[in-house]
Amino acid sequence: MEGYLGRKHDLEAPNKKASNSRSWSTLYCVLRNSELTFYKDAKGLTLGVPYHGEEPFTLKNALCEVAADYKKKKHVFKLRLSNGNEWLFHGKDEDEMHTWLQGLSTAIIESQSIKAKAQSLPLPSITTVDTSLAKKEKEKRFIFFPKKK
Repeated sequence: MEGYLGRKHDLEAPNKKASNSRSWSTLYCVLRNSELTFYKDAKGLTLGVPYHGEEPFTLKNALCEVAADYKKKKHVFKLRLSNGNEWLFHGKDEDEMHTWLQGLSTAIIESQSIKAKAQSLPLPSITTVDTSLAKKEKEKRFIFFPKKK
């Protein structure tokens, strides 16, 4: 999923307002797997140059919801990351906001179920090695030393 969204850094930690960059910026956002990456524009994506060299947001243990308490703009939702940072995003209309909310929510759920799936997979079965083959391989390694008969 990708497209333009407005973004604003709201909180650096729970109950701590972000000290810098609290103004709105319009960025090209790309949601892939469980990461949200930002670019200045679509050309930045094709060049592989993230916005200000930022690392992608990892969505594992994140929370995404409509920012009902934000009154200055319409169609705003917030994304709270596991590190305590909270970001506000706004779409051009209600549909775009809900599309992004759905996409982010799905990515968050999938990022949490990946670990659970990995833990629930059975261990691979251990096959027994033919001891006669192992013995021959060992003998090959010591070919430089003649056998005593």
